[in-house]
Amino acid sequence: MSDATNDSATASGTHEFKAEVAAVLRLVTNSLYTNREIFLRELVSNASDALDKARFVALVDKDLRDQELTPHIQIIADQARGVLVIEDVGIGMSEQEATQNLGTIAHSGTLRFLEQAATEQAEGKRPDLDLIGQFGVGFYSAFMVADRIDVHSLSARPGHEPIHWSSDGTSFSIGPSARKLRGTRIELHLKDDAKEFLDRWRIEGIVKRYSNFVLYPIKLQRVDDKGVNDGDNRQINAASAFWTRSAKDVSDDDYKEFYTHVMGGFVLPGDEPLARLHLSLDAPIQFKAVLYVPGRRPPDLFNEDAKALQLYARRVLVMESCDKLLPTYLRFVRGVVDSEDLPLNVSREMLQEHQSLAAIRRQLTRKVLKLLEDTATDEPENYARLWEEFGVFIKEGLHTDNAHREQITGLLRFASTGSDGKLVSLHEYVEAMPEGQEAIYYITGDSTAALARSPHLEAVRARGYAVLLMTDAVDEWVVQDLREHEGKPLRSVTQGGDLGLSKDANETKDGDEPSAEASDIDPLLRVAKQVLGDRVKEVRASSRLTDSTACLVDDEGGLSRNMERILRMANRDVPTRPRILELNPGHAFVRAANELAAASLEAAPEAGSEPPQPLRTWVELLHDQANLAEGTVADPAGVVLRIQSLLDRVAGLRTEEPTP
Repeated sequence: MSDATNDSATASGTHEFKAEVAAVLRLVTNSLYTNREIFLRELVSNASDALDKARFVALVDKDLRDQELTPHIQIIADQARGVLVIEDVGIGMSEQEATQNLGTIAHSGTLRFLEQAATEQAEGKRPDLDLIGQFGVGFYSAFMVADRIDVHSLSARPGHEPIHWSSDGTSFSIGPSARKLRGTRIELHLKDDAKEFLDRWRIEGIVKRYSNFVLYPIKLQRVDDKGVNDGDNRQINAASAFWTRSAKDVSDDDYKEFYTHVMGGFVLPGDEPLARLHLSLDAPIQFKAVLYVPGRRPPDLFNEDAKALQLYARRVLVMESCDKLLPTYLRFVRGVVDSEDLPLNVSREMLQEHQSLAAIRRQLTRKVLKLLEDTATDEPENYARLWEEFGVFIKEGLHTDNAHREQITGLLRFASTGSDGKLVSLHEYVEAMPEGQEAIYYITGDSTAALARSPHLEAVRARGYAVLLMTDAVDEWVVQDLREHEGKPLRSVTQGGDLGLSKDANETKDGDEPSAEASDIDPLLRVAKQVLGDRVKEVRASSRLTDSTACLVDDEGGLSRNMERILRMANRDVPTRPRILELNPGHAFVRAANELAAASLEAAPEAGSEPPQPLRTWVELLHDQANLAEGTVADPAGVVLRIQSLLDRVAGLRTEEPTP
């Protein structure tokens, strides 16, 4: 690089920013960054870059000055002058470099250096680089908090004099400086509304949030309003990034401590991670990650702004919550990802759409699913806890991630009538199916206890078949996406007429006639449809009931009553559609009602004749029982009146039926 004294474009003195440069500067300082504290992250990152460059150049240039200096970054909060100082002992700048890098928007010395290093790497060399900035605008974020910036810099390369660059945001000047050591000192003359950035706690908080894992020590010194140094110049960053350590060198206690950091510095008692993952990958993209499955469900998981993984670029935090690193159904995973290769936009606050990001997402998704699989296989009790907390989210993946459908299906767990309270996988369910069972039976609703008592299960249970009890709202979508498993179709016990049960397997209770046929109750079916009218779509004999008198059934493939309930809870306008009433032809009460119906039709065979009131009451009671079994009653007062009338007749207290 030529000496600045030989370039008239970099002559000392005052220079006006070009009109377009001034416009971009206003954009950078007023619109590019959404949070003013970002300026400190950017300046610390630039200082880290400068130290990296000096370290790299020193490997090949033994004449570099001040090589004995210990690399560090110094921050000084001078309250007396209202100045915040960020200083490094890195590569420094010549006058020409200062003009190019500080006097031209989006001209990045770091980017140019990266290009040069890439060329050397192509020639067989492998530079040890850990550079951050790539666009050259981070420096200008300081104008958000400063009305003047002074930069004193001395290039580490021999033959250059120290320079002083100064700007108020409208023009800049370059002149000589008295700096003796290589490196750069940036002095920010803070605006009146930015004096908070002179407070020790404020500076420490920003550094720990964004730059805690920068490779070099960051020290903080404070000068009070009387110009007295407080003597405290301690290091305020960790400097060592946890995720860069080898997994074999990290203890369980170390992982637990870092888990607390990931979760914001505080975890509730008993909230220990249920699983963890420590990655260091080089291909197809280089990144490191430490991920956790929390022990408790974070409260924000159903919110649109739910927290996601923290994204670092070369140890500097660039996104505190990056929802692009994992699919939505794995949003319960917490941790950090640090990549050397991710391209960032000019403000580092938003990621560009890039194949590198997609590659990280694919790798992380695959690794997290494998972690869940291993936990389910090796630690089933731990996985049961994990499923209780996060199973509802994993189920979403079946609908949204077809690429990993098989893995997600293997992770599913459900309550079952045949498992004594233990959650079972679909594979375990199929393995336990008795001979002759041809389908995986399930029922959906809002309560496991209520579903287990549902009359819809009776005929299936009588044959020794288990039924999956699905109580999550997302289960309605799961059964739509998962039509079969291991060659066995999934079949709802609340839908359709034929459950695939053989007729000769019908069970009967004591006192019931065996092998009752649908045709045996034809009179009752005709009368029931007449009495109930449009309240039911159809009345038919049931093959699914063995104990109960009646149940309500959905059409095969139609919208289930549970789905209607879920949609209404979501404030969706769902019309109520009549369902099918099924009556148990083997039940004594149904047969008695059928005898009344047959007698009624024989006495008044003409079409349209009104059934007698006792028969109407019995039909209504059958319909009431079907509704009560599901916990839904449209007319509670009417139900009570009909039950009471029946009890009164049994007790001999009433001879006439109440008027409905």
